[in-house]
Amino acid sequence: MYKQFKLNFMALGKVESTDPTDPTMGTVKEDETEQVYPFTDPNFPSSGLKVGDPCTYDIDYSLRNPIASNLQSYIPTTRDITTVVQGPLTVNTGETLNIKRGGMVNGNIVVNNANLVVEDTGGVTGEITVDAQGSFIIRKGGMVNGNIVVNKGSACKVINKGNVRGNIVVNSANRLIVGNTNGGGTITGAITVDKIRKVTITATSVINCGAV
Repeated sequence: MYKQFKLNFMALGKVESTDPTDPTMGTVKEDETEQVYPFTDPNFPSSGLKVGDPCTYDIDYSLRNPIASNLQSYIPTTRDITTVVQGPLTVNTGETLNIKRGGMVNGNIVVNNANLVVEDTGGVTGEITVDAQGSFIIRKGGMVNGNIVVNKGSACKVINKGNVRGNIVVNSANRLIVGNTNGGGTITGAITVDKIRKVTITATSVINCGAV
């Protein structure tokens, strides 16, 4: 069984709504999971943020009903890889790294408070380490040959024909999702989960635990 946990994260998302009767309250939508959480932040009225703006926020996923706070503006950036690139690489706060068709990272990748997408037959030959509320998505024929270690993660997805040939170790995260309505995910190695809020595995997914 996986354990519940108390851990205050800094997460990435967008301002979803504001309370017309109380300017310190509203909701945020988390990147990748698209989960909506209420927020309470006495500094929000002076933050310059408005509905639809990207933001970072603090949140404790151990609570039955998590509430975001300390909303801060940030500027998201995107980088695409469509050729062979030598690692190691680091995906920094607010960045989305897309490894697409023709793209291959020969080496390890560290994902901080950021997003990594491996898709359309793009690949990673090394290992992926997720820290500081980072997220990863492996989909549409994307391939990761090494292990994935999630120390502090948000959304961890292997979906729609995504393939991980190594093990997945989740030390703490919000969501682990294997497969979705568009297709299952394949994990050749073992899945080890310590602390997490929710795990979803579809019937169309293939998990051969330990058969590396």
